[in-house]
Amino acid sequence: MADLLSFRLKNLPTPLKLVVSLALVILGLGYLIAMVNLYLTYSLTDGEPGLTPNDLRRAFYGNRDNTKLAAKINGGSMEQFLPKVGDKEKVLTWIQDGASQAGYEKTVQPILQENCVRCHNPEGLQRFAPLTTYEQVMVVTQIDRGEPVSLWARVAHTHIQSIGIIFLILGLVFSLTELSERWKVIIVVAPFAALLVDFGARFLAKYFPAVVYLMMLSGAAIGALFGIMVLVPLYEMWMKKTSE
Repeated sequence: MADLLSFRLKNLPTPLKLVVSLALVILGLGYLIAMVNLYLTYSLTDGEPGLTPNDLRRAFYGNRDNTKLAAKINGGSMEQFLPKVGDKEKVLTWIQDGASQAGYEKTVQPILQENCVRCHNPEGLQRFAPLTTYEQVMVVTQIDRGEPVSLWARVAHTHIQSIGIIFLILGLVFSLTELSERWKVIIVVAPFAALLVDFGARFLAKYFPAVVYLMMLSGAAIGALFGIMVLVPLYEMWMKKTSE
């Protein structure tokens, strides 16, 4: 047991060092791709470039002074797809006047058919939000309350489990570094706590929009800890000189 506790990464045989190192690199690459996916998913939620607290507030809390359709076409990510002058105003007026079926068939349907339905149809890129019938359009003329709790539950249970396993692997490797036991305890425990805070904040943001700042802080902490747990072992295995 004493030999195990005193064992360090630098003492691994070269083939095992390569296996551990490549696993760390792949996990790190996967995390970077996940960050790109996060950026692409939420960066245009408020219609402006860049990922900001307002993007997260709009995504999770919604825009409760507006409908989903109005938010998308008036300053949102879909406004660019209504280039003809007056089309956006016609749709917004229809929503404000009660979104009647007669008004839809007379005014709104031709606009959507011309500009939106090529993607927003059951076979298109935006098939999760089709706009081919009045009933489908009515779904997005409801008040925007952000992502539903069912989506949070689906994302939370898969991510907490999978990321927890990743941090288990990173923690086992990191525990063999030469840092003091105090620092190792802090660093291997902190990401699990930050992960719970992150998804807890994501749930609460649906009811308290200011919580998005806590979500961003916990997400930044997870990223920093992930980097430390990948880079420190790699440094000790391949770059740190053995003290005489």
